[in-house]
Amino acid sequence: MIISSLRSSTSRSSILDCCGATSSTKTIQEGNEKSVATLNPQEGDHRPPFDKKCNKTDSLGAPSEDWSDVKHDDRKKRDRILPDGVVMTLMKKSDYKGFERMLTNISFILLNAFLLKKLDILSYPFDLSTITYKKVIALIPLYSFYGFQMQCMAFAGGHELIHGNAFKTKYINHFFAFLVGVAFFEVPRHERLMHKEHHIHTLDKNQDPELTSFYSRKELDSAKFMSVPSSRYSYFKSFVFTVSYLKTRLCRLLSCSFGVLTDYSGQGWSMTTSKDLFGKDIMLDLQINAILQLAAYACIFSIFGKTTEGLWNLGIWWIFPNIVGYAFINFYRNAEHAECDFTTNQLLNTRTVESCRWIRWLLWETNYHCEHHCYPMVPFFNLPVLHELMNSHIKHNELKTFAGQNWALVKPGGWIDCQQQSM
Repeated sequence: MIISSLRSSTSRSSILDCCGATSSTKTIQEGNEKSVATLNPQEGDHRPPFDKKCNKTDSLGAPSEDWSDVKHDDRKKRDRILPDGVVMTLMKKSDYKGFERMLTNISFILLNAFLLKKLDILSYPFDLSTITYKKVIALIPLYSFYGFQMQCMAFAGGHELIHGNAFKTKYINHFFAFLVGVAFFEVPRHERLMHKEHHIHTLDKNQDPELTSFYSRKELDSAKFMSVPSSRYSYFKSFVFTVSYLKTRLCRLLSCSFGVLTDYSGQGWSMTTSKDLFGKDIMLDLQINAILQLAAYACIFSIFGKTTEGLWNLGIWWIFPNIVGYAFINFYRNAEHAECDFTTNQLLNTRTVESCRWIRWLLWETNYHCEHHCYPMVPFFNLPVLHELMNSHIKHNELKTFAGQNWALVKPGGWIDCQQQSM
């Protein structure tokens, strides 16, 4: 039996051997049906089988792991095609794996900062006489990569932390989520709420904050809307005018500190979902954490920003590279649901990309986005295994690289052109 085999071994090879990476949907679902009797709660309990073990309520009043619009048994008829035993094996988290990924990525950032420091260009006071052609040639890629690494930690690392998937220990996730939020100007508690709404209402034109926060109602109501930038200008603007991304994050932070819940814009509420669904405890938690984050910034600037040199260093080594990094991370996150089907089936409404190993490492494997949407409770280090098991069932996996996705957006006759023709 597949379940007994999985219980005896949690290795990657054993999972693939038991389930079969190239199995048909029918075979996988047959195995799923066999495992239901073992894993499901008693009859009449409509919670997913993962609820009793893992899906507890946290301080936000939101499920810790399984963010879904319907109960697990209904998802199995739609897009959860793997046997429960396989999924529960893949759900096992690891503090070791979390620290390994977190510390190596932080080390990369620090190493990059050390190399930039050795160039002796960014020191205060700024001295033009120290600049040489060779130093400039080295500065541009190093500083760009420095910012990119920061945003990889903010976007991908922060993503795993708000899901509770980065570490096995809950409070380590919360601790690092706060640190990452402070360091990279994210608002983790707000992001957790909005991201949960995105998972539950993926590509819902009225309730997905990733749509309603950034597109006009006219764009969303178009029959040919494809969840891509409205024009090539808008596409390229996302790589140039990156200060706006910092602005929206600061707006979210300030709004939360006043106890006001907003969408991703930080300035309003665009979803049809009622704010009343988020109780007073959630709002208080949002407000307290936002105030703590603002207090952290006040401490940082009061300690390190007392002098002109201190302010220079904060800007050059912290704030500005974060802004630069938005340009590069946007290349990797701008087509996660582009040209996908407007359906609740996550196998059809989300893309997946394979990419190269070092990019996957920096992105905490979030390139396997469809797999993550189907099983958001699976930690990052098991997403490659999930990909091998599910790839043949994912509709939008034809573009294997991020470069391919971006070319599909901007090429003549590409996704942007197709969407524009209908508006």
